[in-house]
Amino acid sequence: MVEVRNIMVQRKQVTFLTITLISLLLTSIALRPAIIKAPPETKSIEELLSPKLPPGNETNETGPPGEPNLVLLVSGAAHTHYLRLNVYTDYEAGRWVTRNATAVQRNVIAPPEITVPHHAERDNVTVISFTPLTGNLFTSLYTTRVEGAGAEVVPEYNLFRTGLRVSSYSFSSVSYTFDWPHLVNLTAGNQSIYLSAPNDTRLESLARGITLGSLSDYEKAVRIARYLAENYRVEDDVAPPEGTDRLRWFLLDSKAGTPYDFATAFVILARLNDLPARLVEGLYIEAIPQTQVVTEKNRHFWAEVYFNGAGWLVFDPLHPDPNVYTPFELSIRGVPPILEPNGTGTLGIMFERVASESGARVEVKAPEVGVIALINESGIHNVTIGPFWKPGYYPIIVNASTERGESIVRFAQVLVPGELSARPNRTAVNLLKSGSEEVEITVYGTGKIDLETDSRLVESWSAIETVRNETKIYVRLNAPADYPNGLHVEKLVVTKDGQKFPVYLPVIVVERTEVKANVPKTLTAGEFLNLTGEVITPTGERPTRGKAAAFISDGNRMILLGVSNVSNGTFSVFARIPPYLEPGTGQVMLYYIAPIGYPYLPGGNVVTVRIRGLSRFSLSGPILTRPGNVTIVGTLRDGAGRPIANASVNYYLDGRPLGGTKTLTSGGFSLRLYLPEVGRHVLTLEHPGSKDYAPSVLNVTVAAVELELPREVEAGPGEPVKISGRVIGIEDAVIEAYVFPEKTYTASVANGSFSLTLEPFQAVGEKSVEFRQGARVLGRTAVKVVSPLRIEALTKRAEGEEKARVELKVTDVLDEPVEGIQLEVKAGNFSTLALTNGSGIATVYLPVSDEETNETVTVVFRGSTYYLPTRAELHIVLSREKSFPWPYLVVLAIVGVLAGKYWLGRTRREETSGRTVKIIFRDGLPLFRKGEEIELEVECGGEAELRVDGKPLGRGRRFRLDLPPGRHEIEAICGNEIERTAVRVVPSYGKVVVEDYERCFLPWARKAGLNVEELTPREIAKALKDMMYPWEPINVVTETLERVKYGGGEVTREEFIRFHRAMLELTGGECVV
Repeated sequence: MVEVRNIMVQRKQVTFLTITLISLLLTSIALRPAIIKAPPETKSIEELLSPKLPPGNETNETGPPGEPNLVLLVSGAAHTHYLRLNVYTDYEAGRWVTRNATAVQRNVIAPPEITVPHHAERDNVTVISFTPLTGNLFTSLYTTRVEGAGAEVVPEYNLFRTGLRVSSYSFSSVSYTFDWPHLVNLTAGNQSIYLSAPNDTRLESLARGITLGSLSDYEKAVRIARYLAENYRVEDDVAPPEGTDRLRWFLLDSKAGTPYDFATAFVILARLNDLPARLVEGLYIEAIPQTQVVTEKNRHFWAEVYFNGAGWLVFDPLHPDPNVYTPFELSIRGVPPILEPNGTGTLGIMFERVASESGARVEVKAPEVGVIALINESGIHNVTIGPFWKPGYYPIIVNASTERGESIVRFAQVLVPGELSARPNRTAVNLLKSGSEEVEITVYGTGKIDLETDSRLVESWSAIETVRNETKIYVRLNAPADYPNGLHVEKLVVTKDGQKFPVYLPVIVVERTEVKANVPKTLTAGEFLNLTGEVITPTGERPTRGKAAAFISDGNRMILLGVSNVSNGTFSVFARIPPYLEPGTGQVMLYYIAPIGYPYLPGGNVVTVRIRGLSRFSLSGPILTRPGNVTIVGTLRDGAGRPIANASVNYYLDGRPLGGTKTLTSGGFSLRLYLPEVGRHVLTLEHPGSKDYAPSVLNVTVAAVELELPREVEAGPGEPVKISGRVIGIEDAVIEAYVFPEKTYTASVANGSFSLTLEPFQAVGEKSVEFRQGARVLGRTAVKVVSPLRIEALTKRAEGEEKARVELKVTDVLDEPVEGIQLEVKAGNFSTLALTNGSGIATVYLPVSDEETNETVTVVFRGSTYYLPTRAELHIVLSREKSFPWPYLVVLAIVGVLAGKYWLGRTRREETSGRTVKIIFRDGLPLFRKGEEIELEVECGGEAELRVDGKPLGRGRRFRLDLPPGRHEIEAICGNEIERTAVRVVPSYGKVVVEDYERCFLPWARKAGLNVEELTPREIAKALKDMMYPWEPINVVTETLERVKYGGGEVTREEFIRFHRAMLELTGGECVV
């Protein structure tokens, strides 16, 4: 009563505070204009109590971007461009929606297992929001931990969320990039739920046209992104005509849209090319460690595509491919194109996503000035440019490089004007050795213009005056064969009337490369080879750095064979031809991949080859059989498991040729051997090869064996059965024991012996055990299940005039009655025989004496086929029955009749008044899934009144309910009797499966002696079955859990009931819903 009063007081306090806050809110809204004159930028109480949330919070669908408020401070994002907020899975009626996914109450998740060679970077990012956030949090794709109030993870979408309002949080993440050859080799993953797309023939035709000729799934995705980037333009304020589908209007008509339109188009086009893709909403930020301000202007949409071995990869038509490994990103902005003499300007340098341990740095320099700045850390840096004392054209050279020789160079134009000024039309020139390029220099003014230079790259020049009071100088550049490759700054001096104006022109001299390799004309699927070759330029130079990649194509896709470093122009790629290739013509493609910034162009070579398919026999050994004739059945298949038809197969036994056969259309073949006695032999199968398939040989052991088994094994009901035996003719093998009708066990033969344990049998009788290998029967034995008997006296005291009636009961070891058991009963000098009936009861009549005696009765069972001999000594009190005078009997009978009538009437009244009320659920299980109809029946003397959570529902016997998720109290009132129970409604049965497994099954397994923390569910199941616990309920529990927890599947009510009953059978009824 005290607790109830305290609760009532607390509720009154909460109600009072709530009413007070609401009153203050309403008063401030209604009276604020009259009472308070606040500054224009002051937030209202509505904004403080109900701030706008970032886009997508607490929603599961999206259309084009909206305009909510957002200001974040983000720091630590050294390798992170994309902060994810929402993932969308289904495009329905022009809008994206998200399928429901389960949030797990933990703040950590393991990163994916990336099996493709890759580079990994880790970030620790902190986010501070000016407006409290709730719902999904901004995190990167592979966030592994979030430190924030109430954080929980949604594993299906790699998202984190919180049910609280937080203003700051931090997260740890890992990001992956890949070298180009490994990206090209990727194949799309099996994620069918991310393949749904509109049924539109025009969109499908467009999608297939974009990727036509692609030789890999990754190339398809890159082509789609490039197509959108090159053929569509970004416009922030676009809207389709009313009634027009936005996606079709963007792709087929307007060709202008927002990042949302680009990302939506990419996802749909990817899905139409069988690439599993999803839409992601979030923010695009700078990949720098320093603190940056992020606002609604950073809102962005992009796509993610799933690939085997690499996981989800980001694709964004509006930004460079983030999946290709680069040691850093470099860009410049903000330098003024014209500086006055002695003037200065500011150049913004964005040095981002710098790879760890790359030793990368940035050098900023300019002609006449030299080195302006050295930058050794990533971030956004502002560098002062100048002063330049003399007029001229001075390119600012920003060169980022690593210790491994990788580099990226950016150029900024700076013009310092004088009385004579000139400007080239190109910031820098890429000049191919032995090729030529033309540069146009605009000179402001006319007159006699001359050009002075000592550059060997200048082949010729000419000048033309224009009508705009300008002179155009056309300079032709040509790199001699002996000119060094790399970056050169050439000085060109424009002269006029004694005035000189220097123009410094950056020229990058690069050279083509050729790849030469020794490639066999015929390759066999599955074979290993070493592809050696060289990389050389037309002038005979050999690059000292870079990589060589080898691919093979069967016309449908490119398959990576291997990657090797290039050293002094040579390489060696150790490769294996994929075993699954079909016979036919293919191409081996060899590529030279120069380091970024290296002055050599990528080169390649394509060699056409003939491919022979791999052939291999499918026949496992050793093969065991009994002496005599044996038929061997096998198949001949290629490396992909496809059958090879009409192929020759020769076979030998211990080196002696026995004959040949042909494979069928299915690739199958059979041959017959005669093995007259016990012994071990080697069967050799040989496919001689053909034009399309390589030869194949298989040696397999064939042994004629005899099994030494006990003729019969005896065991009791409920006891494990151990069978041991020997195999004569082979030392080591695996055989199977089959117990009719459906149970199979595996036995390992070691040193010619084996031993296995069968699950207990519950009933007496004989069970046949057949030892096999495949369809070949090697031997048989029988398990004889016998039971001891227990004999007890149901009659402890018996009376009779001459003989007294005594009942004896016979049960087996499982306490089950046994019928047809003949008992020898002896009491003193008296003996008789008795037979048990269907209830296991035998009735005997024993003689009585005048005096009451405590007789020792000996009962003997001599034994039978399935029951062991038993002897029991029972003590029964025997006495002579006393006679009563008939008058007393009559009076006693009358009194008995009257008492019986009274007792019967009273019993009926008590049964009527005390009748039990029962609530019975469908299937007997008071647990249902949301949306399922709850069927229940009330048993009582009449119609019952049903109440749910205290509210009357109606009267009757049968009811159908539709209740929301949660626990509900059910009451059935029948007269003065009330029955109460509870029913639970859950969002899904799968969640209950996981809960019951952890709540009931794991503690039970722990009590059984298992260290469950170190075992997987399947390992737990195997260990329990090895301990002879019943296999069927263990399999039901484990398979249901794995399907729900790891496969993402759902279970039906019937499957859950089966799971629940299996759980009860194992745990002994301790796990209730």
